[in-house]
Amino acid sequence: MQAVPEAKDALVSVSPGRQKYVIGILLLMYVFAYMDRNVLALMVDPIKQSLQITDVQFSIVHGVAFGAFYAVFGLPMGYLVDRFSRRWVLFYGIGFWSAATLACGLARSFPALAMARFGVGAGEATLVPAAYATIARVLPKERIATGIAIFSMGSVLGSGIAIGIGGLLLAHLEKTGGVTLPLIGLLEPWQAVFIVIGLPGFLVALLSFTLPETQSARVVVHEAQPAEAAPSLGGYVRDHAAYLFLTISGLSLTTTMAYALGAWMPALLLRKFGVDVAWAGSAISVITMTGIVGFAAAGISSDRLYKAGYKDGHLRPVLYMLPATIVLAWIGFAASSNIWLTLACYMGTHVFITLGNSTGSHIQLAAPPALRGRLAAITVACQHLLGLALGPLLVALLTDHVLHDPRRVGTSMAIVVAAIGPLTMLAYGLALKPARRAVSQMEAPLGPVPALSS
Repeated sequence: MQAVPEAKDALVSVSPGRQKYVIGILLLMYVFAYMDRNVLALMVDPIKQSLQITDVQFSIVHGVAFGAFYAVFGLPMGYLVDRFSRRWVLFYGIGFWSAATLACGLARSFPALAMARFGVGAGEATLVPAAYATIARVLPKERIATGIAIFSMGSVLGSGIAIGIGGLLLAHLEKTGGVTLPLIGLLEPWQAVFIVIGLPGFLVALLSFTLPETQSARVVVHEAQPAEAAPSLGGYVRDHAAYLFLTISGLSLTTTMAYALGAWMPALLLRKFGVDVAWAGSAISVITMTGIVGFAAAGISSDRLYKAGYKDGHLRPVLYMLPATIVLAWIGFAASSNIWLTLACYMGTHVFITLGNSTGSHIQLAAPPALRGRLAAITVACQHLLGLALGPLLVALLTDHVLHDPRRVGTSMAIVVAAIGPLTMLAYGLALKPARRAVSQMEAPLGPVPALSS
């Protein structure tokens, strides 16, 4: 008997009710991931004052420290997802990032906080590859985009909860002067917020074992049946270089804009309009939740376009809305002196940018099942190397070294979107043709049968 190949796009047998449960648990995990990741954005000034750091140093902690390790650990985690129990990978990943979030709360220096953020990034690198590969295994093709969109709503829910609850909690702790813990001593208010946000993650990690095991299912193929060996990861990347480069570039540039705005929106409201931290947290929390509209629109419209025969339908929604995103960013962040107009424009940009989420669904459709975890990891790694690491940093560099005025952080945000938006449109526009070709090749009935190759 020859090496046993994998059935092409074989689904794990899961009932409709169980499918909903799987998506719900993965959504919950993503909520906690984004709570741990983004609560930092609300505490820019308290952390700067406590640790005596600059905007640029803060952006390194917020973006580079997290994004670098998220990206570095992404491909190894994708390999684990493709080869080993996804339940155990998720359990260890969630436990690790929760412990690292607690370490953020214990940090008393810039290097210590940066190291803790490294840990948060490394742990969270497990979630998206495992979730994407699992969703692609339990849902039919025409529902993958919607499934991934629902999972991705965890990012806006988690961010919104982190900003909303974090703002109220920070305001309360600032009145009480922090928290004193045995053996640790006094924690400043911003440190205590990390402790409260991080602790529930250990319970969430245990939910990993309630998910079905969705490893690449192996099926016996008769020896007389010819089967062409599938490409390795390197072979697939080489054969689809233009497609992967353009689609991942488009998604990464979209992510850069998202993080540039999300990381500095609290600072814009606090510095330019003088609102208190609880008000800013509540306002941004509500607006962040509207990203659900964008994710839902991305998933539903992409699936409908795909069923209508548009093999590139997952890339079109965000491409069509990018011009409006650029206009809204400039009006709301650079030109506006009215806080309500600024908030309305932020809501619009937030919804439009989330339409890019369906790009990840497209890559799952174009990928052999045995490579989905690693390709998801590569996609997320590129997103965060360019997006999370670069987006907040670009705004900080413009504010500190070009505009020389912290109160003009909104202008910096608008400049970043105005510069990156056209590049994103170019990447997505050029990606349409190779995207159609990649999906068509994967769907070809006589195409290569993907094997579990390294």
